[in-house]
Amino acid sequence: MALAGCAGPSEQIVHGTQLAPGADARIAADIDSDAATTRLAVDVAHLAPPERIEAGSKHFVAWQRPNSETPWRRVGVLDYSPDSRNGKLAETTVPYAGFELLITAEVQSSPHSPSSAAVIGPTSVG
Repeated sequence: MALAGCAGPSEQIVHGTQLAPGADARIAADIDSDAATTRLAVDVAHLAPPERIEAGSKHFVAWQRPNSETPWRRVGVLDYSPDSRNGKLAETTVPYAGFELLITAEVQSSPHSPSSAAVIGPTSVG
């Protein structure tokens, strides 16, 4: 993870849900409170292929929302390697200093809302 900042990024480890019990996500967040943004990078290890999580799924999609009253918004698609069983969300910017993060198995790479096949989260970031 190559996030840089004055105070440096914060990191947290989040364990997978019941659908992905062996998965571990390393979440790096570099928060800019003045701009109310977060540079985010996620690495997930020990993640079974999406089709084993939910039939027909082909992608892992990351979602964010500032609070439980707002709808989830797509952050991006994890770059998943079936050989290593690792997924990675390259560094991206989220327009909040604090938010919930969710990763789901999805049939499409750009769904309008998350499926019920959550593999990580929801978890608080920031």
